[in-house]
Amino acid sequence: MTITTDLSSILGSENVTDAEEVLKQYSRDQSFVQPRSPDVIARVSTPEQVQKVVRYANTTNTPIVPFSSGLNMHGATIPKEGGIVLDLSGMNSIISIDTDNWNAIIEPGVTVSWLQDELAKHQLRAMLPFGVHPKRSALTSLLERDPSLASASFEYGNELIMDTELVLPTGELFRTGLWSAGGIPGSPMGPGRAMLNRMWTGAQGTLGILTKMNLKVEYLPRKRKIFMLPFDSFPEAMEPLRMIQRKEIGHECFIVNNFNLASMLCSEWSVPEELPCTKIESREFETLREKLPEWMLMVCSNGGPRLPEEKIAYEEEALQEICSMTHTQLYDGGQMDELMLQNLLRPWDILKKFNYRGSVHDVSFKTTLKKIPGYQKVVQEITNKYHYPLRDIGVYILPVERGRAYHIEADFHCDPDNPEEVEQIRAMWLEVSEQFLDEGAFFDRPYGAWSDMMYSRAGTYTQKLKEIKKELDPNNILNPGHLCF
Repeated sequence: MTITTDLSSILGSENVTDAEEVLKQYSRDQSFVQPRSPDVIARVSTPEQVQKVVRYANTTNTPIVPFSSGLNMHGATIPKEGGIVLDLSGMNSIISIDTDNWNAIIEPGVTVSWLQDELAKHQLRAMLPFGVHPKRSALTSLLERDPSLASASFEYGNELIMDTELVLPTGELFRTGLWSAGGIPGSPMGPGRAMLNRMWTGAQGTLGILTKMNLKVEYLPRKRKIFMLPFDSFPEAMEPLRMIQRKEIGHECFIVNNFNLASMLCSEWSVPEELPCTKIESREFETLREKLPEWMLMVCSNGGPRLPEEKIAYEEEALQEICSMTHTQLYDGGQMDELMLQNLLRPWDILKKFNYRGSVHDVSFKTTLKKIPGYQKVVQEITNKYHYPLRDIGVYILPVERGRAYHIEADFHCDPDNPEEVEQIRAMWLEVSEQFLDEGAFFDRPYGAWSDMMYSRAGTYTQKLKEIKKELDPNNILNPGHLCF
């Protein structure tokens, strides 16, 4: 008997394959993580099937790697020890949309574009991260802490996961929040938020497999207006940004450099269906980034169900006052305004940047505002060493919780079909990551090489995580080799 035969008896032969060409598709992503093929792919459509496969894996000590959309950028689903890749994309139901309590229950196979479209029918929306792929699993995006564009506000951008249902490494079905009391999540006071679910966020499927999530959603704004503030250097943007966050102006607020903004505006490029993609030369892109300001601060004011015009008016007045105090002029975006408003609801045009060289390798972390210029200096020194053009780095900066911290993404581009170039960018990416950590950067999503960097610096924390892993997963079957396990 083989694993394939055993799983076929559990799930049906049509849901199990060990065909080499299929295994190869699951063996890699666009990251620097070394490819590794699984032994078999198992496709499931119910939590009960997930439980059966997990229980089988425990009896045979077979590794399991949960997989949802396949649009991974950091190696989280590459099976480092082979075994079973558990494909959850067939679990693709939007189970409910609660228009009274503003929440939705979804399964892992629900994509962000489909979720946003369905919510719009109810005048609602999901809070999505900048640069999420339209085909990415909405559940996975939240589970992996992709920061929402609304992260400036703690309430609207950071605590979006409510009740959860998951299969533990032993095969038990476990629910958090009101779900744990039986029935569906919710009560006369609305769904409860159970902080226990934080244990599974950013864990890359090493501590359990989520089968359902109840996530917070928001109303679609009645009125919206976007404001753009241009700057020639990032230090010039710091004080206006600090004042905007202090006065809590706008719902979405972020900064992009001209590389990323030109990528979004380039009509010769489209969002790739798969990552990495084939590079496409574009004269329009080059023209755009030459004429756009070096940095652009975006602030979007949203008007709610009541008195939307008044809310936007007083936020605009406060923003104009800040511009006057900091000697900043608002940028006339023209048709760009509408494009940016569209991207606040469906924020994937930034993924056009993959067309530049074919693959993108970001260094993403959290820090404080005053430290950002120091990281700029680090990048300049290291990129000079590797002869990488500074102008070819895409940068995205997002304030978190009204400026308490900032999420930073710096992108390095390379041609995935050029091994010499890939190796050069990999070495530079590693050196930048290490230096950022030495300068105090916090990698709250420790994928791949970042895992070793982070956990080697946190001895006691790492030991406790290993004890939790041993308690929850005594046979070490869930995604072994990832995180510090």
